[in-house]
Amino acid sequence: MSSIDSRLSRLQQKLKEKRLSAFLNWEPHNVEYLSGTRVEGKLLFMGKEKFFITTPLFAEEAKLTLKDWQIVIQRDSFPATLSRVCKKFPGRKIGFEASHLSYEEYGQLSKIKEVDFVPCPQLVEALREVKDEKELSLIKEAHTLTEAAFDHAEELLESGITEKELFAEMVYFLRKSADSEAFPPIVLFGERTSLPHGRPTERRLRGNELVLLDLGAKVGGYCSDITKTIFFGEVDQKWYQIRDLISRIQKEAVGKINPGVPCSQIDKLVRKRLKETGYLNAFLHNTGHGVGLEVHEQPVIGPKSKKILKRSMVITLEPGVYLPGEGGIREELMVMVTNEGGKILR
Repeated sequence: MSSIDSRLSRLQQKLKEKRLSAFLNWEPHNVEYLSGTRVEGKLLFMGKEKFFITTPLFAEEAKLTLKDWQIVIQRDSFPATLSRVCKKFPGRKIGFEASHLSYEEYGQLSKIKEVDFVPCPQLVEALREVKDEKELSLIKEAHTLTEAAFDHAEELLESGITEKELFAEMVYFLRKSADSEAFPPIVLFGERTSLPHGRPTERRLRGNELVLLDLGAKVGGYCSDITKTIFFGEVDQKWYQIRDLISRIQKEAVGKINPGVPCSQIDKLVRKRLKETGYLNAFLHNTGHGVGLEVHEQPVIGPKSKKILKRSMVITLEPGVYLPGEGGIREELMVMVTNEGGKILR
């Protein structure tokens, strides 16, 4: 069974559990996950009946890449096109992606009287949490290329280079070596490293200060996400102490990763250690997140997370300490959940 067939089989099982006949899907990453294509369109999955709805702009490409799907050409509005398909299946209950629907779009769906639409928030996202072997292979390849980007970045560090200049070099390197960058790189110098998601500026690098780089490559649609804080020259001793602290916390957290462990428990451990050392209020975000077709996806490693770790999930661990006006340190690892515990990608 192909990876796509396996995913559709798992989706079919979820639909049976919810007593639904079909599922309507249009979020681009979910469409790619279930069809294996990045062609723009929407999916209506009914088990043996599979419809890919797209405009004339993408019809030829859809026909070439989706041999097992019935290609429906949308020549007017999407609701009108969908209504014509649904008339062939009167009375069916169709689940839809409630998390990705505007109020206006829901109003348009509700006018289609041939079928009943049932909201199913995060249904496909839950399937995407656990990676198959092909997905893991692509994520590992993206990770390897990202590590190479860090090596290249360190070679470019010199007094006078601006954040924007290094940002451009990182984008070029990632687009040349991978399919693309997974997200706009974060490149920050000196006191600006206290901005968790700061954007690059004309700020020039000076000697003896912090450099924070958050980079990710994309390969075959799959992302990587790594952050490192580099010491350019000699910096204040406290930064060495904070970096060592974060490294120890990460190591302890990795040791607690196992299938069946609540994600909130990993976050709780990180916050406990930061509180013990007086840095809890300087930690401004969740401990981590899942990585896959999107750089931020389920499960969230945070205090409110209800998710449980499962084998073959890929998550990040990214504790950070941010001191406004002074600087900050974030170190981000990617970890695969295995039956033997957490395995750091290297």
